Amino acid sequence: MKKNNRIELYDIDKDFGKAINAIKRMYYVGGVFIYPTDTVYCVGANPLNLLAIDRLKKISKPDFFPEATLLIDSVSNLINYIDIASEKHFEFLISIWPNPVNVIFKLNKQFRNLFGMDQAIFKIPNNRFCLKLLTEIGNPLICIKLNNNHTTCKGYEILKEEYSELVDAIFYTNKESFNEDSALVDLTNYKPIIIKENKFKLKGFIDDYRYVS
Repeated sequence: MKKNNRIELYDIDKDFGKAINAIKRMYYVGGVFIYPTDTVYCVGANPLNLLAIDRLKKISKPDFFPEATLLIDSVSNLINYIDIASEKHFEFLISIWPNPVNVIFKLNKQFRNLFGMDQAIFKIPNNRFCLKLLTEIGNPLICIKLNNNHTTCKGYEILKEEYSELVDAIFYTNKESFNEDSALVDLTNYKPIIIKENKFKLKGFIDDYRYVS
């Protein structure tokens, strides 16, 4: 937990480059920050940094990892973390991402041991700020939805008031670009299983790839 109220604030619309450099610095040193995605504001950090994980547990809950989304920059990078159930999944993923679609995968042995779980949720977000950051760091970024009624607010004053003692910075936008919650599809087996739909109709994409039972 932060010891003071000196929280850093970055308007990503006015100074995109400065915001990217700042969030990269925090990511590498175990910082915790709030940032906009293609759905809502999330609290995030480096999932490979133990200091950051300990801090996130105080903000969220001790067992937050199974519910958290790991943002990634590309399907080719995703392969480093998962065991793919079918080669068809690659085409499917390329067709749906970047978009507000979360996908459950089986982790590979290395990351099962590291994260202490068998599966994880990944997404390539349709958000310029996130994609730029993810491309530059080359690693996953934790995305935990904030548990309040203001995650899609225009501006940052409520977020600042509620989280100033818990996070190092808030990266905010005044653009109303948020969508509804992400869809969720399970790709841990051969045939995709749609768990949650949104306006992005997954069934049509799944039918296009003619998965056979």
